[in-house]
Order: sequence, then structure tokens, then C-alpha cells
Amino acid sequence: MAPQSYLLGGKIRAVDFNGFAEDINEIVGIGAGDSGYGQNQLVIANVAPGTKINASHMQDLLTALKFAGRHQATTIQSPEDSNDPGFPSAGDLVELIPNLVTDIEDVRSNKLNFDLAYMTLESNKWSDGKQFGAPGNTSGLPLWQGNVYWEFSAAFGSEDARRHFFNTGGQIRIDTSLTSYDSSHNQSVQWNQLLSSIGAVKISHNLTESPNSVGTPGQGFTSLSSTYSLLYTKGGTGYYSANKLNIYGRLNGTQSIDIKVEFDDGYPLMDPTDPYSQLYVQNYYVGQDYVDGNLQAQVDILRADDQDASGNGVVIISPSFSHIAQL
Repeated sequence: MAPQSYLLGGKIRAVDFNGFAEDINEIVGIGAGDSGYGQNQLVIANVAPGTKINASHMQDLLTALKFAGRHQATTIQSPEDSNDPGFPSAGDLVELIPNLVTDIEDVRSNKLNFDLAYMTLESNKWSDGKQFGAPGNTSGLPLWQGNVYWEFSAAFGSEDARRHFFNTGGQIRIDTSLTSYDSSHNQSVQWNQLLSSIGAVKISHNLTESPNSVGTPGQGFTSLSSTYSLLYTKGGTGYYSANKLNIYGRLNGTQSIDIKVEFDDGYPLMDPTDPYSQLYVQNYYVGQDYVDGNLQAQVDILRADDQDASGNGVVIISPSFSHIAQL
């Protein structure tokens, strides 16, 4: 924090002002690691030694604090504006110091917090789907056998932009479903129930999890490397426990993230035209054991989106998406 060299009733020195500015800029500006929102319009310029600190300088500090605090849902005790009734007269700016010190400490401590009221959820930013058919179908529909996977890339434009997206509470959400299936096929029913139970899996700053608190959560953005790691997994139930939805993630270069969504069907395809399969079905299954239906996967994002008429606020643009491998 800024050096405590000012005295009550005295003046705010340029070095002290610059110390405050640097502490706030680390949060609202480029920052490093898990610090930084990338909001250049909120960055406070340093002043030259000997500069007399005035209301205009303090306004820059207050504006950055206001929008950082609002993004985080952090209560700011300092005035929001130099025109507020609580703003001191020109000769008494030092009265702002106690609250300013507390506010800066709180904003720095809460840097990874976010208020949903100042976030935007964008649905269906990227998607893929495939219709699977029953064995022996006459429509030429493909069969679901073993692992089916979808792989895509999210590009953020730069390494800092990628970091800022997650530092501000950004999430990549993956929602999957199986619909239009024959309910007499146990495998299809089980996959529908599995995917429905999970909901849209959220990949965030340091955690990947189901909103329904099911499955095994895992690491988030900050733990990714250049090789795929398992971020989330959820298996089926009962006899179908070997069916699994697995989600993997990796860093791709300096500005992208790759995500692989794997639908791992742990059971052999039962061919109703094969006598052995028919016997197997009768002894171990109720109905025919294969997957048909419409498998869908889509990406939603949550991003910071708070901007007033003057252009101030914490705003993050959406990444762009591309396919690596389709279903």
C-alpha cells in the first residue's frame, strides 16, 4: 500500500498519490497473474514529484474504486464523485485518506469476486450436434459406438485478455443433452438422465464444476497447461456407471484455450439382428441396449459487462470459437 507519510490536516504528497494509484491499477489495469481486469480507461496516471494533488486527481482514484468495487460487490466507503456532498474542500483532501486506504485494501482482497448483476450470460456462442440411429436403421444415421467427442478452441486475442476474462469472473459453460430418443432403449434413457443431471458445466478461474453439484469437480483456468488435463467427470448410475461425460482443457499458445468434451459409452453396442446380442439383452437388459437420438453440445459464456454512459466500468469482450473436431 501507499506509504503513510501524510499527516491529518496536511497535504497528500505526489508519492503517496502514486502509491495509491499503483495499488488500484494493479487490479483494474493489466496487472499480472490473478490480478488485473484489463480496463485501461480506469487506469490512473502517475503524477510528477512535487505535483499538488487536487480534486481532479482524487476523482481518478474514486472512479477506479467505484467500478472495481461495483464489479466485485465490495462496499466502497469513499465518495463516488468529487461533487458528492461528502467530498472535502480543496484544502482538506487528506480527510479522504482513512477510507481510501480501507477501500483499496478491500478491492485488492476481493479482486476475484464478482457481482452477477454486472455480468452478462451469452447463450449458444458455439455448438455442435449429431443424430444417432439404431443398428440396422435404413436412414443412414451413424451409430454411437464407444467414445464420441467434441473439441473446440476459444480465442481471446492475447495472453492478457485470456487472463482478464477469468480474473473478472468469466466462465465458459458447456451444456450437453440427448433428445428425440426411443425410451425403450435403456442406454439412450441413461444418457439422457446423465446429461440432464449435470447441467451446464462451468469452467472458471480456478474451478470446473456442475451447477447441480454432481460429478467430480476439477481445476480451472489457472491450472491449465499445454497438454490436456481432466477438468470434470460424471458417470452414470447403477449398471450404467461406466458411461461418463469427461471434459478436458489445455492452453493453446498464448491466447487460446482448447476444450474436449468426451461422451464415453462404456458398453458394447447390442445388435438386435444378432442372436447372441438378443440373448444377452434378454438376460441382462430391459429393452435394446444402444444409443439413438439427437446429441447436442453448446457453449455459453458469462462475462463482465458493466459500463456507464461515460464508458467507465468493467467490460470484457467474448472470446471467439472454432472447431477442432466435430461430433
